[in-house]
Amino acid sequence: MTPGSPLIPALYALICLIWGSTWLVIKIGLDGVPPFLGAGLRFALASAVLFALVAARRAKIRLDRDGWIAVLSCGLLSFTLSYACVYWAEQYISSGLAAILYCLMPLVTALLSAFWTRSESLSPRKIGGIVVAMAGTAFLFWPSEAVAAPQAVGMLVALASVLGAAVNLVSVKKYGRRLDVFVMNACGMGIGAACLLLLSALFERHAAVVWSRANALAIVYLALVGSVTAFQSYYSLVKVMDATRLSLITLIFPIVAVFLGRAFLNEAIPPSSWAGMGLVLAGVAAAIVPASFRKRARS
Repeated sequence: MTPGSPLIPALYALICLIWGSTWLVIKIGLDGVPPFLGAGLRFALASAVLFALVAARRAKIRLDRDGWIAVLSCGLLSFTLSYACVYWAEQYISSGLAAILYCLMPLVTALLSAFWTRSESLSPRKIGGIVVAMAGTAFLFWPSEAVAAPQAVGMLVALASVLGAAVNLVSVKKYGRRLDVFVMNACGMGIGAACLLLLSALFERHAAVVWSRANALAIVYLALVGSVTAFQSYYSLVKVMDATRLSLITLIFPIVAVFLGRAFLNEAIPPSSWAGMGLVLAGVAAAIVPASFRKRARS
């Protein structure tokens, strides 16, 4: 896929739709299943499917130095650290509050890309768009009540997830250019699954597991759709998009979640939410649309 491919906006929209639904599905999957176990089973199933696809494609698993860095970054920073934090934090904070915290990811990614890998410029338009979109996300989901102590701890853990995800995105952008996406995801998710299941064995061995049709289907959905499909699309886009622009999908997730809540749970959309969504979309457009395209549009 080349930078000008028409598949790029389609994959971008697909990721937003899928990951916009996973906040709620993670909550469902946590009902009766400890967080590390649930996340570990999710990536174990996803990794098994991906290794089967690697075998079917007859792709060779040969990793050079950069390939190992990319795989270990995915496995340890994204699939282990980031998801362990997300699953654990969502026991104590709402998915809306988690979305507010995750809107920091584009800003962290932009700073890392500018000052660490030096792969992107930090233009005022890009930073301004990110800040406006972050304000829109906060406007959408700012909690109406004071944050209790357990929620404060959950927020700190969720911030660790954001940092891990941002560092991984920038690392994969730098080191994973030549690596097959199927191989990277299969190996990375395998590492993540092993680490998460080890954490479960160490810290959740006495936790009661109550299986139900809902949490089992949630894990399957998160594995096949939220992991295999979404991450294949995500890391394909990493190869052809700026890391900061790609990370802006985290600002669109909450909007997708709002409309899914309306469509499937009949949740009302208050007038204030429309203002928040407008800010998010305006900020994302300012940060993601190239200046040359805007000049052509005005002319």
